[in-house]
Amino acid sequence: FNVKNEGVLTLQNGEAEANYRLGLAQNGGQIIVESGIYTSKSNAVFEARTNGKVTINGGTITGPEGAVLAPSANGIIEVNGGILEGLDNFAIATNGNAGNKGNQITVNDGQLIGNIRSAGYEAIGVYIANQDTFVMNGGSITAYGGTGICMRGGDVTINGGVITATGTDKNGNPVADGKIGDNSVVMTGVSAIVYHKHVDYQNAGMKLRVTGGTITGIDKSIDVVGLAEGETADIVVSGGVLTPAYAA
Repeated sequence: FNVKNEGVLTLQNGEAEANYRLGLAQNGGQIIVESGIYTSKSNAVFEARTNGKVTINGGTITGPEGAVLAPSANGIIEVNGGILEGLDNFAIATNGNAGNKGNQITVNDGQLIGNIRSAGYEAIGVYIANQDTFVMNGGSITAYGGTGICMRGGDVTINGGVITATGTDKNGNPVADGKIGDNSVVMTGVSAIVYHKHVDYQNAGMKLRVTGGTITGIDKSIDVVGLAEGETADIVVSGGVLTPAYAA
C-alpha cells in the first residue's frame, strides 16, 4: 500500500506478508504501526520516502533487507517500541546516493536487530549513509555479527539506550570480517559504532555525539575509518558507558 497526500494508515493486531515491500509513506502520508506482525520476503518492510513518515509503536517487523528504510529525501522514521529486524542486513537504513538526504530518524524505545546471512558481509543495526539525522534516546540496537551503527554521513546523537555489536550470529557461530552495505571496504574487527568517512558518500558535516547510553563492541566501542592524512573525526563523547573505552 502507498500512503500519501496527508493520509494516515494505522496498523494494529494484524498479520501481513509482502513479496517485496509491504507499504510506503510519502508526500505527507503516514504509516503508524501499533501492533501485529509484518514481513517482507525480499526487501525492507516499510519505507519512509520523501516527506513521508513511518512510526513504529509496537509490533514485529521483519525483512531480509531490513525493517524500515528511508530511501529518498526528507523521510521521517520514529521508533517508540516494537521489534524491527533485518535478517540479512539492517534494521533501519538511509540511502547514500546524492540527493537522498535530510531524513530524520528517532529511536525512543524498541528493539532494533541486524543479522547477516550473505558471505563476505557484516550485519548492521542502523545504517546512516547520507546527510541525515539520527537520534537515539532509548531502546536497543543489536548487530549479530556486525556493527551496531555504521555512519557514512549524517549527524548522529546517542543520548541513551543500549548498542551492542557481536562477532557471532544468534546461534553463536563466528561471523568473519566483511563489507557493510554496498561499499567495497571490508571492516576489520567488531565495533559498536563505525564512523566511516568515504569519498563515495555525502558526508559533509558528518558528526557523532554521545551523551549517554551503553555502547559495547568487542574490538572497539567506536571505530574511525577512512580519514585522510591529517584529518580528524568530529566525535564528542561526554557521557555514557563505552566498552572498550573510547580514545580519540
